[in-house]
Amino acid sequence: MLVLYVKLAATVVLSLVSLGLLWQRNRVTETLQQTGVWTLDLSWGIFRLVPFLITYIIMGYMPQSDVAEFYYPIGLSALDGGVPARDVYTCYSPLFGYWIAPFLAIWRDSRMVVLAMLLVEWLSVRLTYYYYQRQEATGERLFRGVFYYVLPMPFIMSVFSGQEDVLLWLFMLLAIPFMPKRPFLAGLVLGFGMLATKAVFILMLIAVGLVMLRNLRQAIWFVAGLATIGLPVAGFMFWKTGTLFLEQQSLEGDWLKAPNLRSLLNPFFAAGLESAGKLWKWGGLLITIAVAVRSVWLIRTKTVAWTYRDYIPFVYTAVYSAMTVVQQNAISNYAYLFMLPLVFTLLNFKRTGWCLALIGFNALAAVHPSLWWRIGQPYYNQVSELLQPIASLEYSIEILLTIGFVYYAVQALRVLRRPSPPTDAHAL
Repeated sequence: MLVLYVKLAATVVLSLVSLGLLWQRNRVTETLQQTGVWTLDLSWGIFRLVPFLITYIIMGYMPQSDVAEFYYPIGLSALDGGVPARDVYTCYSPLFGYWIAPFLAIWRDSRMVVLAMLLVEWLSVRLTYYYYQRQEATGERLFRGVFYYVLPMPFIMSVFSGQEDVLLWLFMLLAIPFMPKRPFLAGLVLGFGMLATKAVFILMLIAVGLVMLRNLRQAIWFVAGLATIGLPVAGFMFWKTGTLFLEQQSLEGDWLKAPNLRSLLNPFFAAGLESAGKLWKWGGLLITIAVAVRSVWLIRTKTVAWTYRDYIPFVYTAVYSAMTVVQQNAISNYAYLFMLPLVFTLLNFKRTGWCLALIGFNALAAVHPSLWWRIGQPYYNQVSELLQPIASLEYSIEILLTIGFVYYAVQALRVLRRPSPPTDAHAL
């Protein structure tokens, strides 16, 4: 339980720091106005690199969970020229280990994987800062970046858990320069994103592809870019592993996790839900796709055309928030998927209650995975099980987190209903 207590302590401290930043927002913003983008690098150094050095170098702590069980073995296999799925079990895309491998060539240690993920997050923050809220004063934009770095959930997921989720947002950002004038290159970038992350990235490919159907020529070039990088890799994987690489990714969807809608309903309808496990798995996927299609429909019905840069953070947030609610293997880690674009494009700092709720959501999302794991990954089959104090606490957190995911999905869709792209998050 030591890990849980450390994460809880870090969450409390960072929540207080976040509250302090909100309280002194005007003063901090004025100070940041006199600085530059290097403030983001300094924040990364203070809230990411220094904790990394203390945790893993000075204290000698070794990464656990996904880093030890998946990322590091997959990266080592790639470094040694192995074929994913055949030579190492992987629930990630075929090239996931191959972008980790160069880092392991420098330092063959699982801690290097965590450092690589921290660098991915740093680049994601820099690019998000570059592309979004450019109408705001420099100090206001920098405040968003600093505020993101001190939120407890991104801190826990990056430093202590080494999670890769922000990588999906990075690939969405990398495609911005090529939209819409170079759709083939955009297809290459997003195709590589699909091959280098995990299967759920296809949800964004579906959404972007449907939006691009507004211009058939662009859509064809976009699909050509996807096919240019995707088909050779898929062909190679089928040659070397058959359908094994697809089966291993699909198996991940059978693992029951929390919090999500099924975990909330299970105490009341356990028998029926167990018999309908496959239906729930694929039904959840269809609902998530439906949210993506709904997002696209809202965009395509606008008189004023939304550019890729305009719509992608809101579609991204809506899709992955909804996915976390309806997929039976979803966990609160998935908040890390969209927290960065949410802070930069949806967060109105003038709405104090909204900001306080976001900090609370972050605090719960930061500690719930470790709590759930260390009390035995419970999936309650009877209402009576919830009468136990620890079960009641854990289930209450599940409820609050699920409400949060639903709320952020609804808020993102609400923005997409606007007649024109928002120019200022403070107007939302």
